[in-house]
Amino acid sequence: MQTKCLVRALIILVLFSCALAEAQQQNWVGYVTDTHCGTNCQVTKNMTPDLKCIRRCVKKGSKYGLWSGDKVYTLEPQAKVMQFVAKNAKVTGVMSGEKIRVAAIETVEMHADRKP
Repeated sequence: MQTKCLVRALIILVLFSCALAEAQQQNWVGYVTDTHCGTNCQVTKNMTPDLKCIRRCVKKGSKYGLWSGDKVYTLEPQAKVMQFVAKNAKVTGVMSGEKIRVAAIETVEMHADRKP
């Protein structure tokens, strides 16, 4: 009898934890840049981050990040965001401190006269 109650309680706890983790996912839109230059990255004539500048900074140890609003958030895992560098992207994930754990990422269109 106690075992059944314990198993039920464990199942409820697992389901509640999954629901809570799912609820923490958020969406952000911004440019994939690097954490060294951040919002001060060299920009192209379209006011988008410069791909060469970002790659150079990452080669020197910087991390890929998302420039959204006036902040740059570190993106993890790094390998998941590499193909989106210097592009405007929608990121879905969970934020922990200044880091976003990326669950999904996709490019989105943004007018050239708008900053992230």
